[in-house]
This record gives sequence, C-alpha cells and structure tokens, in this order.
Amino acid sequence: MSLCSVCRAPRWSVLLSLLALPAIACGDKTEESDDDVDDIYEEAPGEGEGEGEAECDGTWSVIQGQVTGPYSDDPAPGATVYVYGDTFEAPFTTEADDDGMYEVELPPATDLFVEAYTRDGCWSYSEGIDAEECVVHTVDIYIEDCDVADKPNLYLYPERDTPTRVKLELDPRQQVVASIPEYRPRGWMGIAHTDGTWTERGRKVRDPFLFYEVSLAGWQAQSLQREAGWCLPFGGKEAVFAMADILGEYGFDARERDDFVDAWIHDLPPADSYAVYPQLDVAPFAGLDIRPALPVDRLWLVVDHGASCVPLQEPVPVVFDRSGAHGVEWGVVLGDLVR
Repeated sequence: MSLCSVCRAPRWSVLLSLLALPAIACGDKTEESDDDVDDIYEEAPGEGEGEGEAECDGTWSVIQGQVTGPYSDDPAPGATVYVYGDTFEAPFTTEADDDGMYEVELPPATDLFVEAYTRDGCWSYSEGIDAEECVVHTVDIYIEDCDVADKPNLYLYPERDTPTRVKLELDPRQQVVASIPEYRPRGWMGIAHTDGTWTERGRKVRDPFLFYEVSLAGWQAQSLQREAGWCLPFGGKEAVFAMADILGEYGFDARERDDFVDAWIHDLPPADSYAVYPQLDVAPFAGLDIRPALPVDRLWLVVDHGASCVPLQEPVPVVFDRSGAHGVEWGVVLGDLVR
C-alpha cells in the first residue's frame, strides 16, 4: 500500500510515522528517486514559529516535538506519545526516539489531545491542539508525574483447588511493570488453591498471592480520592504498622497484614508523618477478570507526605465479607513521596 493510498483511506486506524517512512504528498509520483519524490513539507518550520505550511491535498496534518523529563530536561527516549480526540475511534501512537523526538501524521481535526507516557508509570498532562490541514505543529511534551500502584498482593481463596485465569483490565496507556509469577498477555493461568497459594506449570509459587505493579495513566492518578483519610503523625516503622492495622479494620487476616509489613518496612519513603487515603473502588485503575468468577474485595492506600494531611473526614471501615469462595487484595500508591 502506498502512502497516498493510505491518505485516501476512509478510516484512520493506521499510525503513519514520518520517522519511519519517506513522506510523499498525495498526488505525487509513488516511484522513489531523488528527482521525482517531493518533500511533504514546502518548508520546514522556522525557529520559534512552531509550524510550517506545505502543498498537499488537505488530507494530512503533522504533530511533532520532543518529550523530556521526568525530574529534568533530559530527553525521554522510548516514551509513547498518544494523540486522540472524539474524531478518531482509536488514538494515534508513536514512540520517541533516542533524542526524545516524535512525529505523527494524521488527518486534520480539532480538539485533539497530546500526551506521553513512560514504561515505568510517568506521564504528562494533556495538551489541547487543533491539527490544521497541511500544517506541521510543534508540541513539546514534559513528563511531570509518576504514579504506580505498588506491590498489590492478590489473594484468592476458592472453596476447592480450581484451574483459574486472572487477567488485568487496563487502560491502553498502562503497563505492568513487575509481576510474580510473570504476567503474560493472556494473564495468569494456573491453579488457585484453598490456602491462597498458586500453582503455575506444575510449580507452586513461593508466596501465597499474585504480585504485580502497574503504572497509572494521568486521568487515573488525578481521580484517586483524597477527601477521606487518616493522618499518621509519625514516620518509620510505626507508620507501617499503623497502615497494617488499617488493613485489619477492613478484615485482612494476620498473614496478609504481615505480608504488608514485610513489603513496606524498608521500602516506605521516609517522612515525619503521612496522609493515608483508602481506595475501595479499584476497578477503574486495574480491573480484574477472573475465570471462573470469584468475588474480590480490594483496598489500595494512597500515601502522601503528612505535610498535606488535611482529610475532610475520617473513613469508617466496612469489614469485607470473607465467607465462601472469595479473594482480597491490598496495594499502595505513593503519591507525593520522594522514592
């Protein structure tokens, strides 16, 4: 398929990356040579102008720029750039090169948003743009925030040993950044045992839970609730044990609370105090598709530095129903804490 035939396609589900393909204006010759292939741009954008115009049939626009950050102005190689809007059924995506540069060709459209994400859970805020026809728009992106759901432990307790599949339902911009056992595209597939352990490919996993860490997309990180929570006016090990006690109020048993302490006693970033906000509606951040179905109660704790500890109300924990076949999960999101 020639580039021009793609330009005429009625639906734009194919990413056209000018970094990978020579640019040919629709209507030009498709036979490539130095003499008969025109540059897609009549002129490159002038310094400080941010856009340039070109001769074409009005079927394309270009968004380009550099992705930098987080924590510095250094390039962010490998960051995935998303361009999306109501006009398109699916986002246009591309990957920043070693210098953080990216370029996306797409049909002209208004009310588009441009974002970038790194594989380890860092993201940029959306930038709005109108992509005019035959125009090269420069949109530089700075990666500002990093949010990851750290160490969720998923405990499954069927009434009998059961062949089970567990699949995470994620936003396309999310990444599973760590897992034990290894999380595959089809999810975890193995045998869930009544004591919470898991056997995969004939071998029992050492820990009695499924472990994973997943990045959060920008809209997810911004939707974490911080209206109800607790202020912990102390730091160190005392804060970790206090958070384990919070888990106990929701019905996590002694072994599950001990796992929490083991996971965080050395890994909780130091602070003089902490603000802890419970998240009970976890599905928008990482849905669970378990076959055969198993009810799972989930609790993630958003942990911020105590300097911002101004919860509007103290939560009233509701104890999970742990009768019959069920599952539970705890996890942590380190908000404004420096890792």
